[in-house]
Amino acid sequence: MDREFGLDIDAIVGHIDSAPTLSFFFPRLRRSLVVDMRQGPEDGPFIRVLPMARGLHERLRSIKRARPHLPKATEIVAIPWPIYVENMVRSGVWARVIQRIETTGSVDAVSAAEAALTELRALESQELTALIKGGQYETIWARESS
Repeated sequence: MDREFGLDIDAIVGHIDSAPTLSFFFPRLRRSLVVDMRQGPEDGPFIRVLPMARGLHERLRSIKRARPHLPKATEIVAIPWPIYVENMVRSGVWARVIQRIETTGSVDAVSAAEAALTELRALESQELTALIKGGQYETIWARESS
């Protein structure tokens, strides 16, 4: 078991290899990366960054709305990713996601995955900038004035 970054990377890779639908959720970004590998005559794999859902039932409903030509997904693996987006790349998790998508032969899905990674990186950069500048964050302990 590889516990790099405090996550069970081996278990995550196992889910990537076998689950029809995955949702990596990024609590700090309040977003999820949804990877739905199911395909139909009109639908290839679905890879998108979406707002975080309140629960798995809500996520399954949102996937059904986005993919009306497919039957409702009956299972989804939710993977919390509380660390930096770049750690998905460094840990090999992202390469495994891309590898799984490539097995479908869908060039559009690979492009959508790369666009999703770019979007996640941009969201994380905005979040870190807001943290540094103060943005939506408040100081808990202020320095006493002398």
